[in-house]
Amino acid sequence: MKADLHCHVQGDPHDNIPYTAEQLIDVAASKEYHVLAITCHDKVIYTEHLIKYAESKGILLISGAEKTLNGKHVLLININQSDLENIHSFSDIRTLKQQKNILVIAPHPYFVIDTCLGSLLEQNIDVFDAIEYAHFHTYGINFNKKAVDIAKKYNKPLVGLSDCHRLFQFGTTYSLIDSKKNTEDVIAAIKKGNVKVISPPLPLLLFLRISAWIIAAFTAYQLKRWYVRFSRSVNNII
Repeated sequence: MKADLHCHVQGDPHDNIPYTAEQLIDVAASKEYHVLAITCHDKVIYTEHLIKYAESKGILLISGAEKTLNGKHVLLININQSDLENIHSFSDIRTLKQQKNILVIAPHPYFVIDTCLGSLLEQNIDVFDAIEYAHFHTYGINFNKKAVDIAKKYNKPLVGLSDCHRLFQFGTTYSLIDSKKNTEDVIAAIKKGNVKVISPPLPLLLFLRISAWIIAAFTAYQLKRWYVRFSRSVNNII
């Protein structure tokens, strides 16, 4: 089954996403996807309406979120908002995994932005069920290489995910999962490694387009962080 488990939509608390969940589902259906997870930053967007809407398009919608933990991002699949709010450490994820069948993925762990896991991935490798092979690469430039090495070292499956923030990113990378079309089987199949990454190098013009967007988005994010720190400093002085 064709799947993407790392997508952002309108309503994401951290990023300005221009398209709705329904629009993402429409595009996924047009590209013949079977499984989709909406994984906004620190927020679960998963409603009965969206479940039924996706189902009407032939898509299994799975809940999820991209959790910010110690300033780093972790993908959590098959969770609800309460689960998300109760996670404050990697130990909390370990506890939740004992209570509930969730899938934990390391997103773009070695990319050159400060929200990537980096060394925290190996330090907490037992927490992770899979490692993301991200879409952002082209001929001669590929930040996924270390992720591939770590996946081999610890016998963790790779999953192809788009980390879609703009619809022109969607479909550039995806996974083919050998499972039945239900959440439990999808999670089990990935944990067993019954998944194939489809991620051809990006054409140069698309790579440059995505690069420009990433630079603009990262700059906006850093300015937002600076403004928050500045406002707190002013309030403390007052």
